[in-house]
Amino acid sequence: MQQTEKYWNLINRIVLIAIIVMAGVGVVLAFTPKVRQLQEYQETSDSLQQRIEITVTAEQELKDKQRRFFSDPEFVEKVAHEIGYARTNETIFHFPEETGSY
Repeated sequence: MQQTEKYWNLINRIVLIAIIVMAGVGVVLAFTPKVRQLQEYQETSDSLQQRIEITVTAEQELKDKQRRFFSDPEFVEKVAHEIGYARTNETIFHFPEETGSY
């Protein structure tokens, strides 16, 4: 009788360990897709945050230029010259960029 009881105790322990291992594997398999999805969401969030920062910086630069257009006549003249405008008594020369070496 005692021998049979030892076998049953051993079988119960093995079954209990197997159940615990299977439950652990089940938990890991259940949460692995969610962890991957969370990582993808985090990467997307980081990418979008980076784009937001770039856009905010560009917006600041445009606002600064706009402010300068209203308050800085020298800046307005410089920009006008860059795009080809000139006063009636001015001549603008355009020089092609040198591409070859000597």
